[in-house]
Amino acid sequence: MTLSLSVLIPCYNEAATIVSMVRRVADQKPAVGQIVVVNDGSTDETRSVLENLKSVWKEPSIDLRVIHLDRNRGKGAAVRTALEAATLPYVLIQDADLELDPGDYSALMRPLVEKSADAVFGDRFSTGFPRDLRLASRVANWVVTTMSNLLYGMRLKDQACGYKLLRTDLAKQFDLKSNGFEICSEITAKLGLCRARVSSVPVHYTPRDAAQGKKIRWVDGFIAVYTLVRYRL
Repeated sequence: MTLSLSVLIPCYNEAATIVSMVRRVADQKPAVGQIVVVNDGSTDETRSVLENLKSVWKEPSIDLRVIHLDRNRGKGAAVRTALEAATLPYVLIQDADLELDPGDYSALMRPLVEKSADAVFGDRFSTGFPRDLRLASRVANWVVTTMSNLLYGMRLKDQACGYKLLRTDLAKQFDLKSNGFEICSEITAKLGLCRARVSSVPVHYTPRDAAQGKKIRWVDGFIAVYTLVRYRL
């Protein structure tokens, strides 16, 4: 048995990676039946690259949808827009860069298939932090994961991992509000508030830095913690 996934891909200035990522996601069929890419007001060639991809798309079993936002609104806004277009029973958030490997989808789906979880988060650090990962990133990840576990009684290992897999109806029921990277904290908080069972599954991770296009900033860590506390209170 496998799940039927709508993969949500928020995308901002990822012209160099987005086509490769979409094709890697498509390789995960039959689990993947829909791919929703939201171009979050990119200022590079992302829009034209996506339009060209649509024009040559030859995967009849996969519904590829491309949505262009008129301006950059943030990852959360892009995820929420993609979620509105999702039509299959489960949604999985997939970043447009190449840090996370869609080859891990089968492992991510297993707890849901086995009905041992209501949602699944990826765990990038099951074998330790990559040597080239900045200390600030390690500390920030430890803080938001620890806060999530303390505030919501969870046992997460990597709250900030981009991979979040859950039922589409549940995700839409949450009525998500976040516009930025704090969307991860909002999803975590709302899963915690409804006492959902959340599993952590090890995934492959190839980190990149700001020079390579990474966009999250130090201030986003503070916003993530504030979001966790705000929903708990």
